[in-house]
Amino acid sequence: MKSKIFLAFLLFTPPLVLLISTLSFQSGFSPINTKNNGVFFSEYFDVKDLNLINDKKVIAFDDGKWIFATYASKSDSLEEALYLMRQLNIALNRDINKLKRVIFTSDENTLVGSLSEYPRVEIVIDSESKLFKKLLQAGNESFFEEQKIFIIDPYGRAVMFFPVSLDPKLILKDLKVLI
Repeated sequence: MKSKIFLAFLLFTPPLVLLISTLSFQSGFSPINTKNNGVFFSEYFDVKDLNLINDKKVIAFDDGKWIFATYASKSDSLEEALYLMRQLNIALNRDINKLKRVIFTSDENTLVGSLSEYPRVEIVIDSESKLFKKLLQAGNESFFEEQKIFIIDPYGRAVMFFPVSLDPKLILKDLKVLI
């Protein structure tokens, strides 16, 4: 008799745990804090819909790579962001080919001197400031007070951003989890 009760307990425990966890997730119960070091965008947006131009053609997300990007605003820390992006890309080791570095800008002429040390960085022109407006909307009003590095997934959705002042080890930790 005891073995039948024990067997029934073993058989019904996993489905019961799954049922309780599914119901709690569906009801909105979730952890208060996350372990992410970056900040998720408050509202996800699709970068493909913005028709941004790269090398005289609209940027495409058909290569399956994550985009590690920054927006070249009138910030003095653009050079710091480019250096950090390069160092983090190198630190990814075997995952280095899953990521490409991109600078979004509204005016390509402002970047002429900055990119001489960073030859593998792609430049994407945001001539109508569509991405700029989306970043302000999805981040917050203070988004461009400090230079940010953000991540776009292989499907063209902006996922997360990091301030340049954040410890690079913490950014690398999030990158390894994401990609």
